[in-house]
Amino acid sequence: MKSGIKYFVDTITSRAYWKYILFSKSGFASILGIFGGIYLVIEALDFFNVYTRDKYASFAFFIFFALSVLVSIGIRRPIKSISITLPKNDICIEVCIADIFEINGAAVISTNSKFEADVSGGKIATDSLQGQFTAKYFTGNQIELITKIEEELSEIQGSIPYPMGTTVPISTHGKMFYFTVMADLNEHGNAITTIEKVKSSLDGLWNYVRESGELQELVIPVIGTGRGRLKTSRKRMITLIAESFMKSSEQNKATEKLVIVIRPEDAKNFEVNLYDIKDNLNHILLS
Repeated sequence: MKSGIKYFVDTITSRAYWKYILFSKSGFASILGIFGGIYLVIEALDFFNVYTRDKYASFAFFIFFALSVLVSIGIRRPIKSISITLPKNDICIEVCIADIFEINGAAVISTNSKFEADVSGGKIATDSLQGQFTAKYFTGNQIELITKIEEELSEIQGSIPYPMGTTVPISTHGKMFYFTVMADLNEHGNAITTIEKVKSSLDGLWNYVRESGELQELVIPVIGTGRGRLKTSRKRMITLIAESFMKSSEQNKATEKLVIVIRPEDAKNFEVNLYDIKDNLNHILLS
């Protein structure tokens, strides 16, 4: 409850929210559409002599416009998730602001081409997604996780470094996780990736889940924008993930629902606007 209230407060006090609601093209269109609806109602009342023009106050226009703004704000209040259904592919894409570990479904954990998993030794940052996963599910026992990864890798033909998109399943605490290679480690031990590598990573992920998954809901973070060090916006990366998923689903579905998760901290720090993201995805995916 507290996190929901905090998100609401953070959103309505952000410049990005008000800029989109009132001063964007879609925001202005919403206000004009509502104003037009109010005008039609008033015209109908005048036609039936319920509320005639001679009763209008001189400042009625401003009252109607202010009401339009208030209604527009009301219907575009802060939200934590948006969904887009693609009838052609019979799939659904949801974008939400949440903790990825609190969402049902199989979750994607982005990893490096060496499948390095040593958090306690400092090779994997504790605040990275993989570090958070280890702390939550393998607290004080990362050796068990490393062993699980090595067992899965033993069934894969290939060697270090593994290609982008190489995926191994890790089942724990009654939930499935897919460790997917999306970055290389440089000489300093930092994860580095590119847009092209992310695209290859996604292709490999969809293929693996399609062939080995159980068609369950798939949850994926906005990969590459954090430890991957990509100089691209969350909005653009979400679009890239959604487009890749839609294109992959034209052949055979990996899942009927993909959930793209934005960390609450990122949503605040980078002024993520879900209305803007939904408009963009509708334009890109449904046009």
